[in-house]
Amino acid sequence: MTAGVGSGHTYAVRLIVEYEGTSLRLVSRQRVEMTSPPGDRLAGPGEAQGFWVEVRDRESNVLYRRVLNDPVQHDAEVFSADPGQSVARVPVATPKGAFAVLVPDIEAADYVALVSSPLGAGTSAARAPAVDVARFALRGGPDDGPDDGSDDGPDHGSGAGEGERRR
Repeated sequence: MTAGVGSGHTYAVRLIVEYEGTSLRLVSRQRVEMTSPPGDRLAGPGEAQGFWVEVRDRESNVLYRRVLNDPVQHDAEVFSADPGQSVARVPVATPKGAFAVLVPDIEAADYVALVSSPLGAGTSAARAPAVDVARFALRGGPDDGPDDGSDDGPDHGSGAGEGERRR
């Protein structure tokens, strides 16, 4: 597939993912009538680094890929009471929040994979090759509401509890 694979689809799937520490949990999956952002080039396997989302078929073939800024906030802005001191960023011990991902609704698609370089205190972890940190079924039940962790497709578990995945 080529870049922009998502741009020709009139429907997309919006996924809302919550995170706490290294746990990722799908809380909402909704099909929406809109064009998804264009995809990025589908590179072969390698030593890629960073964070991206992939839409895959049942055989784990990548149908769509989009590179993203890491949505997990690992630091926070801190303002000093001293007017002479600048704003600083400090690490957050246990990141917590939510983010949305929009992917094209491709007929052959089975699941979405979030792919990331490992996160750690040192720069060596950030330079490590990216791996799947979460997989979520693209299609849900009739209401396409919150993912309960049940999955009619292949087993995408990673040892985490129902509906959540570990980073």
